[in-house]
Amino acid sequence: MAIKHPSLAPAERELTIHQRNLVDTNFEEGQYEAAIFVLDEITSRKCKPFPAHIRQLIYIALYPPPSIEDQLEEEAMKLEPGSPSKVLSRRHKSSLAPTPKAVASAQDLLKKLSRTNKPESLACAVPSYPDDPSLGLNNRAEEEDSYIAKQALRLQNARCCWEILKEGFIQRSGSDMMSSPRKPTSRRSTRGHYDGDDGWEDEDNDTPAPVGDHAWSVLDWLLALFEKDEAAVERAGQVRYSPLLLSQIPPSRAHNTPRWDVEMPLDVAFHALLQDGEAQRSLGVRLISLLINLTSTTLLDLNMFLNAVSTRVSSPSVDILSYLFSSLPPTQTIGHFKVMLCRHALGGSHTMSGKPKPQARARAQPRRRTRTTTDAAADASAGASTSADADAGANGSLGASNQPSTPNAQDTGADGASSVARKYPAISTSDVLELFTRASKLDAASVALTLSLKAELLISYALVQQNLGPNDRDGAWQDILHDGTLRRAVEDVFDLGRVSRSTDAHARELIRTKKDALFLAMSMW
Repeated sequence: MAIKHPSLAPAERELTIHQRNLVDTNFEEGQYEAAIFVLDEITSRKCKPFPAHIRQLIYIALYPPPSIEDQLEEEAMKLEPGSPSKVLSRRHKSSLAPTPKAVASAQDLLKKLSRTNKPESLACAVPSYPDDPSLGLNNRAEEEDSYIAKQALRLQNARCCWEILKEGFIQRSGSDMMSSPRKPTSRRSTRGHYDGDDGWEDEDNDTPAPVGDHAWSVLDWLLALFEKDEAAVERAGQVRYSPLLLSQIPPSRAHNTPRWDVEMPLDVAFHALLQDGEAQRSLGVRLISLLINLTSTTLLDLNMFLNAVSTRVSSPSVDILSYLFSSLPPTQTIGHFKVMLCRHALGGSHTMSGKPKPQARARAQPRRRTRTTTDAAADASAGASTSADADAGANGSLGASNQPSTPNAQDTGADGASSVARKYPAISTSDVLELFTRASKLDAASVALTLSLKAELLISYALVQQNLGPNDRDGAWQDILHDGTLRRAVEDVFDLGRVSRSTDAHARELIRTKKDALFLAMSMW
């Protein structure tokens, strides 16, 4: 399951030895702002930065500012008796710590580089999983001389980019070894904790937040790399997905089977959605959108991802769920996924209990090739990634199994290579209508969530139908729109007289808003 990065842009040249030494000298002397300035001047679209320099930029960008406790400790150290050598050593380490101004400069340069350079040229300094799990992590050991370079090597001890974002990964310390994450100190840092049995918990605990208070800028930078990467893949003629993001998901133990363990990126995404700030919440939407795009290929197990997301969307508040659904881009891929997700969350397919234990069978992994006009036929079979998927496509249902899906044999072109595009299982109009009108025993906590999922099911299904070709649309969808069947179903399901007894005022207002939005949308379908 080799991960390649097709690109139509010209190759970027390496920095010269002289240019590298200019940057290294400033880093070694603790002149971080000067080093960042020089690096900014010598890099361009035609010249990529040295991986060690990128790693040091990331480390500085993640470096937390001094807290009140840190400042008091520094003042106490000045008054603490000790030998002159110890005092000088402490002051030297303190002087080598990145300043807040250096941190801001590093964050700004990372963002600039993400716009000017290829994403794979920058991601080479980010920890990632190898294609083959038996090969170990993609973090070659290096020897560094400067203080900041040695500190930045701790990024290579991480398995993936999600670990470097965690609260406490980088601390204000002179130790060369990565210390254990600091206990969360604020409610906002802990409310994103997810427990597989109890869902999302707001109460304080010892689990580090998936994203530290000072790591949001680096998360934004990583998402920019993934988005630019998937755009380059699409321009090369493939389905839109990011090989770089795929490398941040552990490979399956069975050779050449889809990756499936998305718990860490989903922790990051839903933690972001739980924040108060719009900038942070939007990062969660962008990450989920990137992950959904991975499901358009056979490289990520669709059923396992669907189960993981379905479990999580049943836990947060309706407001968060509505924000997520309304903020996701209105693409065909995301529309297909939202239909399947709503169907799965509403009980329209076999669901799983507990955390799955994958038992995938090894099969030949399809290689990517440039799409041509003949790919329409190849795509027809490329999506049959599981036997359950194949059955779902035949009878209009989604079969989520307890095992990760494996790519089935696919049509090949003259070059013998197979497409990785997946064709999503078809869901019929009658299946959608039956699920929408199905009666459910609801309590006050779940009625608003269930009706929100039903509303999103109709909206997403309508989007998918509108974007399909005339020969691929389900004629029954237009029938229920024109004969009033769908309108009567909406009136019945969202009848406030039936649901008001188990809802509060906020939920009733939300249900009324969803109902009005559905009628407005139906007038344009």
